[in-house]
Amino acid sequence: STPTFDPADIGGCPEEYEDGTQYLEHDKVSVTPAGETYGKIYQCKNWPASGHCGQDGYSPANTDDTGCNGGPCWPDAWAYLGGCTGTISPTSTPTFDPANIEGCPEEYDDSADYEEGDKVSVTPAGETYGKIYQCKNWPASGHCGQDGYSPAN
Repeated sequence: STPTFDPADIGGCPEEYEDGTQYLEHDKVSVTPAGETYGKIYQCKNWPASGHCGQDGYSPANTDDTGCNGGPCWPDAWAYLGGCTGTISPTSTPTFDPANIEGCPEEYDDSADYEEGDKVSVTPAGETYGKIYQCKNWPASGHCGQDGYSPAN
């Protein structure tokens, strides 16, 4: 059945779901059905179900599809969290205390092989202090050394 929610208890919506996007476990998306003013929030489930989150057949927008045991496939990959309206307010830029800075790990190198948990630093042009990034757990760790996923971008 289609999820329901209490409109009095809602916040802003995360980004809209897009077919073909590579979603990772715990990523949140929203779907606002045609003709409705409130969106619905879904969270990508843990691996291995998360492997389906970007597939069209598992889209949380496919509520009428009956391709999975006579019902929609989205519940196999996504968990319904509740309703939303508008957008989520942006968060502030992280801050730090320059008096409490430790040494930075090695600078990011796009030709290096990185594994989950590896830390690298990136010092943006014109800045004095570097920022530290950590390679996420598998399956996201497979992208840590790929140019398009560089923390320097």
